[in-house]
Amino acid sequence: MITVNFDTAKLSGLLAELAATAKVDLGKVIKSEGGNLARNLMLIIPPTTGKGTEINPQKNPRGAGLTKSAQEQGFNAIKGDLFGGSKMAKGSSTIGLFQTIGGSKLLRPLSGKNQTVRVSLGWESSKNIVMMKRFWRPEASKGDMATFRKKYRNKYGRTGQVSQSTIGRWKVQDQMWVSQQSADAYFNILKNRVGWNKSGFAAAAIACGIRIPAWIKKHSRSSGRVTYNFGPNPFVIATASKNSIPNLQRYVDGALIAREKITLQKINRIYGNKAVNLGFAKVRGDGTIDYNK
Repeated sequence: MITVNFDTAKLSGLLAELAATAKVDLGKVIKSEGGNLARNLMLIIPPTTGKGTEINPQKNPRGAGLTKSAQEQGFNAIKGDLFGGSKMAKGSSTIGLFQTIGGSKLLRPLSGKNQTVRVSLGWESSKNIVMMKRFWRPEASKGDMATFRKKYRNKYGRTGQVSQSTIGRWKVQDQMWVSQQSADAYFNILKNRVGWNKSGFAAAAIACGIRIPAWIKKHSRSSGRVTYNFGPNPFVIATASKNSIPNLQRYVDGALIAREKITLQKINRIYGNKAVNLGFAKVRGDGTIDYNK
């Protein structure tokens, strides 16, 4: 299990100063900023897409981490790991862990070759290949595919190149060859998990009035918890569970630094008699407060 620490002492102090300086209720500030912090985390935790989504404490992250495009990026990452096609350096592409059999067919085995099989490629019928017999798995179950994938997953949950077996003087990729039905069934399981790593913070965001896309929200009851009080002595406590991102602490630290900087900017604007948007209200340069209806 991945454990992260939220050192919110500095941000909490700044939020108290902001509420006092703007002459607004601290509970409303805590609710607004708790939602902003949870949202920022979901913006920068993968999958994301487009520029500006990297962890940069000097910038407020853009909305690309909560869009349909980000969800699609998650789908494509899974598809690339499983079936290849992800772009690599020098224009090459990954081959993936699994190969769909399609129109490919087994040929009569060569005499005395019990561990290998010959395959006629369905997409290139004039070409035959030799592969290890144990990887020809038309009826592979979802469990079979999950076990095979686990063997090659790195600490980030992604998969690199598969191993190779030596056949004569050649080395061949140890891909598992499966039916289209098996490939689709396993892909759909992983596809349905996209958004999980973000969703641990969705419960907190929802409690603070932040709208969350359905592809993230659907995991929120299982992946996170929140307790809060926006009355006297306000607080928000969020707990994310079963997150598989090994550098999650870096995301948390980046989001906290970004919100600290933004909060300090708001305080300085109020001291400078400049207008400030608090989320739930706007403070004019003359100190007049316009609450959202």
